Amino acid sequence: MLIQKWMASTCQLLPRSLAVPVQSKTRTTFTMPGAGQLQYLDRPGGHKISYRKTEGLKSPGVIFLPGFMSNMNGGKALAVERYCQHHGHSYVRFDYQGCGESIGDPELAAGTRAFDVWKTDAQAVLDQLTSGPQILVGSSMGGAIMLLLAIENPTRVQALLGVSTAVTFDKPLTYTEDNVSTQAPTTNEYVTPKDFWDKKYQRCLMSDSIPVTQPVCLIHGMQDDTISYMTSVDLSKRLQSKHVDVVLRKEGQHRMSKREDLALLVQCLGNLLSLSNSKL
Repeated sequence: MLIQKWMASTCQLLPRSLAVPVQSKTRTTFTMPGAGQLQYLDRPGGHKISYRKTEGLKSPGVIFLPGFMSNMNGGKALAVERYCQHHGHSYVRFDYQGCGESIGDPELAAGTRAFDVWKTDAQAVLDQLTSGPQILVGSSMGGAIMLLLAIENPTRVQALLGVSTAVTFDKPLTYTEDNVSTQAPTTNEYVTPKDFWDKKYQRCLMSDSIPVTQPVCLIHGMQDDTISYMTSVDLSKRLQSKHVDVVLRKEGQHRMSKREDLALLVQCLGNLLSLSNSKL
């Protein structure tokens, strides 16, 4: 009851009817053998978010949440997909509105905030494209969305895996995937908008006690010059969960997309899946 009252004052949801968008850019698309067919999920205002879904018989399923202005075709998303295909778990990767292969007006609608819209996209994916317990894998900004979804959907979200997790946006964010565009991005394309997210989310994630009770693994590179690895260390102390692991890679950078980084990613995912299965 106390948590519910706290949530009402600091983590109140914005209406899910918020519609779209942000600046879109050309993307390089890769299709893996066995990858789910490209599909679209309808969103308010005639917009559509693109996604690929891999069916699996094992529970829990897995959802990948991309970082700022990144897409579902990056190295981490594909590495997780390969792992889920091999081990029989359902998996969804998707593009936020205005990103990747999603369809919609690239201009941000007046009065809306990009983060808030993308969070409603992630909630729609959880609600409409999956069933049963899910593990969320969040990259950079996707880590913040991951945490909020875990708070708001405690019966659906089984565990969390954050990579270079961001919990505040007072500094510019960079893309989290190497193949976000075929052209070199301009400086403006790297910068998070001034009015990027609703302050209620900031209050929620910067609280001394964050009501995330699921198992959490936070991976962070110590050479990350975008989001300090101390962000994950500090976050681990503020999560209410009793099962929180922080894994630091000494030579790791923000994208965490090198071969050894991806190997670590799927290893940590495997650990969370095993832990989740032991509780089912």
